[in-house]
Amino acid sequence: MTSTEKNQGYRTADEMAGRQREISVSEFFLKNRHLLGFDSGAKALVTTVKEAVDNALDACEEAGILPELRVEVFDEEDGEFRVAVEDNGPGIVENQITRIFGKLLLTIYRQNAANAL
Repeated sequence: MTSTEKNQGYRTADEMAGRQREISVSEFFLKNRHLLGFDSGAKALVTTVKEAVDNALDACEEAGILPELRVEVFDEEDGEFRVAVEDNGPGIVENQITRIFGKLLLTIYRQNAANAL
């Protein structure tokens, strides 16, 4: 049996590429929440706090500022948690907020709202 006969019924990479579509970053991570550590409510809370603290420390280090952080986790009445992180870093330029936090976090938040702790 030739290799052509063996591969009958299989699709080539070119054929498969023609069927693929581009997806947004937010759609990719929504489908692959486990890659971000958002596959359970407990992991989502830990990941959220860790990322916020890491980002605050990184920003302070880059700005040459000795960091001061305040982290609060509030247990809301509806079974969800609200996380507040404040730091003395340089902050985020207003027109960058959407780009930095954007649709990705909004999409993940909405998806996890039904799966809250």
